[in-house]
Amino acid sequence: MRKDPSGAPRTGLAVGKASTAATILSQGEQRALASFIAGRLPAGQLHEELSRARATALAKAAAQPMAHTAAPAAAPAPSAVPAPALHAA
Repeated sequence: MRKDPSGAPRTGLAVGKASTAATILSQGEQRALASFIAGRLPAGQLHEELSRARATALAKAAAQPMAHTAAPAAAPAPSAVPAPALHAA
């Protein structure tokens, strides 16, 4: 087992790999977190805003039950025009 600089043993799990279930944030949740990080939303209101955004997203999903199970649209074909080369000056 490896040890970190403080001498404590490491478990080998990276922070991002500790959970196998990935959670996708709704647009409202992203907005609430962005406001909190930017300092526009106090920490005491963060939970309330996240809960409200999650409830709104769940209500919206319940209103459209078959929208998320539809087959994905075909991706457009890549254009034949090459991307411009970027050169450092």
